[in-house]
Amino acid sequence: MLVPMILFLFLIIGAAVFVVCAALPPLRRFALSSALWCAMWGPSIAGLIVLAGSALVAGVSLAQHNGVSNFHLPPLSHSIGWTLALCVVLAIAVLASFIAWLHQAAIHRLTFALFRLYAAVVSAGLGSVVGIWLAWWLIGRQIEFAPVLALACIVALTIGFGMAAFRGARSLRGNPPTAFTWITEEEFNGI
Repeated sequence: MLVPMILFLFLIIGAAVFVVCAALPPLRRFALSSALWCAMWGPSIAGLIVLAGSALVAGVSLAQHNGVSNFHLPPLSHSIGWTLALCVVLAIAVLASFIAWLHQAAIHRLTFALFRLYAAVVSAGLGSVVGIWLAWWLIGRQIEFAPVLALACIVALTIGFGMAAFRGARSLRGNPPTAFTWITEEEFNGI
Protein backbone atom coordinates (compact mmCIF):
# COMPACT_ATOMS: atom_id res chain seq x y z
CA MET A 1 0.00 0.00 0.00
CA LEU A 2 2.96 2.31 0.63
CA VAL A 3 4.34 2.11 -2.92
CA PRO A 4 1.09 3.18 -4.68
CA MET A 5 0.69 6.03 -2.20
CA ILE A 6 4.23 7.24 -2.93
CA LEU A 7 3.62 7.01 -6.68
CA PHE A 8 0.36 8.95 -6.39
CA LEU A 9 1.93 11.57 -4.11
CA PHE A 10 4.60 12.38 -6.69
CA LEU A 11 2.00 12.39 -9.49
CA ILE A 12 0.03 14.97 -7.48
CA ILE A 13 3.20 17.02 -6.98
CA GLY A 14 3.93 16.76 -10.72
CA ALA A 15 0.38 17.89 -11.55
CA ALA A 16 0.72 20.87 -9.20
CA VAL A 17 4.07 21.83 -10.77
CA PHE A 18 2.47 21.54 -14.22
CA VAL A 19 -0.36 23.89 -13.23
CA VAL A 20 2.07 26.44 -11.72
CA CYS A 21 4.39 26.34 -14.75
CA ALA A 22 1.48 26.54 -17.20
CA ALA A 23 0.12 29.57 -15.33
CA LEU A 24 3.42 31.51 -15.52
CA PRO A 25 4.25 32.53 -19.13
CA PRO A 26 8.08 32.38 -18.78
CA LEU A 27 7.87 28.81 -17.43
CA ARG A 28 5.07 27.58 -19.69
CA ARG A 29 7.30 25.75 -22.17
CA PHE A 30 8.85 23.74 -19.32
CA ALA A 31 5.50 22.66 -17.83
CA LEU A 32 5.41 19.14 -19.29
CA SER A 33 9.07 18.34 -18.55
CA SER A 34 8.84 19.79 -15.03
CA ALA A 35 5.84 17.59 -14.29
CA LEU A 36 7.78 14.60 -15.60
CA TRP A 37 10.77 15.52 -13.40
CA CYS A 38 8.56 15.46 -10.31
CA ALA A 39 6.76 12.31 -11.40
CA MET A 40 10.09 10.48 -11.88
CA TRP A 41 10.77 10.67 -8.14
CA GLY A 42 7.81 8.39 -7.35
CA PRO A 43 8.97 5.32 -9.27
CA SER A 44 12.57 5.90 -8.20
CA ILE A 45 11.73 5.99 -4.51
CA ALA A 46 9.22 3.16 -4.84
CA GLY A 47 11.83 1.06 -6.63
CA LEU A 48 14.33 1.80 -3.88
CA ILE A 49 11.81 0.72 -1.24
CA VAL A 50 11.03 -2.50 -3.13
CA LEU A 51 14.74 -3.18 -3.61
CA ALA A 52 15.54 -2.59 0.08
CA GLY A 53 12.56 -4.71 1.13
CA SER A 54 13.62 -7.54 -1.20
CA ALA A 55 17.17 -7.43 0.18
CA LEU A 56 15.85 -7.56 3.73
CA VAL A 57 13.54 -10.50 2.95
CA ALA A 58 16.37 -12.31 1.17
CA GLY A 59 18.64 -11.78 4.18
CA VAL A 60 16.03 -13.07 6.61
CA SER A 61 15.32 -16.06 4.36
CA LEU A 62 19.02 -16.84 4.10
CA ALA A 63 19.41 -16.57 7.87
CA GLN A 64 16.47 -18.95 8.43
CA HIS A 65 17.82 -21.38 5.83
CA ASN A 66 21.20 -21.48 7.56
CA GLY A 67 19.61 -22.11 10.95
CA VAL A 68 20.37 -18.73 12.48
CA SER A 69 17.88 -18.06 15.26
CA ASN A 70 18.28 -14.27 15.37
CA PHE A 71 18.77 -11.96 12.45
CA HIS A 72 20.57 -8.70 13.16
CA LEU A 73 21.59 -6.13 10.65
CA PRO A 74 25.10 -4.85 11.08
CA PRO A 75 25.12 -1.51 12.86
CA LEU A 76 25.26 1.39 10.46
CA SER A 77 26.83 4.57 11.68
CA HIS A 78 24.78 7.75 11.57
CA SER A 79 27.10 9.48 9.12
CA ILE A 80 27.20 6.50 6.73
CA GLY A 81 23.40 6.34 6.72
CA TRP A 82 23.05 10.05 5.90
CA THR A 83 25.79 9.82 3.27
CA LEU A 84 24.03 6.88 1.64
CA ALA A 85 20.68 8.72 1.72
CA LEU A 86 22.27 11.83 0.19
CA CYS A 87 23.89 9.76 -2.57
CA VAL A 88 20.55 8.10 -3.38
CA VAL A 89 18.76 11.48 -3.50
CA LEU A 90 21.48 12.92 -5.76
CA ALA A 91 21.32 9.86 -8.04
CA ILE A 92 17.52 10.19 -8.32
CA ALA A 93 17.85 13.93 -9.03
CA VAL A 94 20.44 13.30 -11.77
CA LEU A 95 18.31 10.53 -13.32
CA ALA A 96 15.13 12.64 -13.20
CA SER A 97 16.96 15.66 -14.63
CA PHE A 98 18.43 13.62 -17.49
CA ILE A 99 15.04 12.11 -18.36
CA ALA A 100 13.35 15.54 -18.19
CA TRP A 101 16.06 17.05 -20.42
CA LEU A 102 15.69 14.20 -22.91
CA HIS A 103 11.91 14.62 -22.81
CA GLN A 104 12.19 18.38 -23.42
CA ALA A 105 14.53 17.79 -26.37
CA ALA A 106 12.25 15.11 -27.87
CA ILE A 107 8.96 16.99 -27.57
CA HIS A 108 10.64 20.10 -28.93
CA ARG A 109 11.25 18.23 -32.18
CA LEU A 110 7.70 16.95 -32.76
CA THR A 111 5.54 18.47 -35.45
CA PHE A 112 2.90 20.80 -34.06
CA ALA A 113 0.05 18.36 -34.74
CA LEU A 114 1.83 15.55 -32.87
CA PHE A 115 2.83 17.87 -30.04
CA ARG A 116 -0.73 19.11 -29.73
CA LEU A 117 -2.03 15.54 -29.34
CA TYR A 118 0.79 14.66 -26.95
CA ALA A 119 0.14 17.72 -24.78
CA ALA A 120 -3.60 16.98 -24.70
CA VAL A 121 -3.12 13.34 -23.66
CA VAL A 122 -0.52 14.10 -20.99
CA SER A 123 -2.52 17.03 -19.63
CA ALA A 124 -5.66 14.90 -19.53
CA GLY A 125 -3.71 12.35 -17.49
CA LEU A 126 -2.58 15.09 -15.09
CA GLY A 127 -6.18 16.30 -14.88
CA SER A 128 -7.34 12.81 -13.97
CA VAL A 129 -4.73 12.65 -11.19
CA VAL A 130 -6.02 15.94 -9.77
CA GLY A 131 -9.58 14.67 -10.21
CA ILE A 132 -8.83 11.45 -8.33
CA TRP A 133 -7.24 13.42 -5.50
CA LEU A 134 -10.27 15.69 -5.34
CA ALA A 135 -12.56 12.64 -5.45
CA TRP A 136 -10.76 11.08 -2.48
CA TRP A 137 -11.13 14.36 -0.63
CA LEU A 138 -14.87 14.58 -1.42
CA ILE A 139 -15.52 10.97 -0.43
CA GLY A 140 -13.56 11.52 2.80
CA ARG A 141 -15.88 14.45 3.66
CA GLN A 142 -18.89 12.08 3.51
CA ILE A 143 -20.96 14.46 1.43
CA GLU A 144 -24.35 13.05 0.42
CA PHE A 145 -23.65 12.70 -3.32
CA ALA A 146 -19.88 12.31 -2.98
CA PRO A 147 -19.47 9.39 -5.43
CA VAL A 148 -21.39 11.23 -8.15
CA LEU A 149 -19.50 14.48 -7.46
CA ALA A 150 -16.21 12.58 -7.39
CA LEU A 151 -16.86 10.98 -10.76
CA ALA A 152 -17.94 14.33 -12.18
CA CYS A 153 -14.73 15.95 -10.89
CA ILE A 154 -12.55 13.25 -12.46
CA VAL A 155 -14.31 13.48 -15.83
CA ALA A 156 -14.46 17.29 -15.84
CA LEU A 157 -10.82 17.78 -14.87
CA THR A 158 -9.60 15.13 -17.31
CA ILE A 159 -11.49 16.67 -20.22
CA GLY A 160 -10.73 20.24 -19.08
CA PHE A 161 -6.99 19.77 -18.76
CA GLY A 162 -6.86 17.90 -22.09
CA MET A 163 -8.85 20.55 -23.98
CA ALA A 164 -6.89 23.42 -22.42
CA ALA A 165 -3.59 21.85 -23.47
CA PHE A 166 -4.91 21.03 -26.95
CA ARG A 167 -6.00 24.64 -27.47
CA GLY A 168 -3.00 26.21 -25.72
CA ALA A 169 -0.36 23.89 -27.16
CA ARG A 170 1.35 26.77 -28.94
CA SER A 171 2.14 28.47 -25.61
CA LEU A 172 3.57 25.22 -24.17
CA ARG A 173 6.03 25.06 -27.04
CA GLY A 174 8.60 27.85 -27.05
CA ASN A 175 10.83 28.62 -30.04
CA PRO A 176 11.70 26.16 -32.81
CA PRO A 177 14.93 24.20 -32.36
CA THR A 178 17.95 25.40 -34.28
CA ALA A 179 20.29 22.40 -34.04
CA PHE A 180 19.84 18.67 -34.59
CA THR A 181 16.27 18.97 -35.77
CA TRP A 182 14.38 16.91 -38.31
CA ILE A 183 11.39 19.24 -38.69
CA THR A 184 11.10 22.60 -40.37
CA GLU A 185 10.09 25.78 -38.60
CA GLU A 186 6.73 25.62 -40.40
CA GLU A 187 6.09 22.08 -39.09
CA PHE A 188 7.12 23.17 -35.62
CA ASN A 189 4.70 26.10 -35.64
CA GLY A 190 1.89 24.23 -37.40
CA ILE A 191 1.73 26.54 -40.38
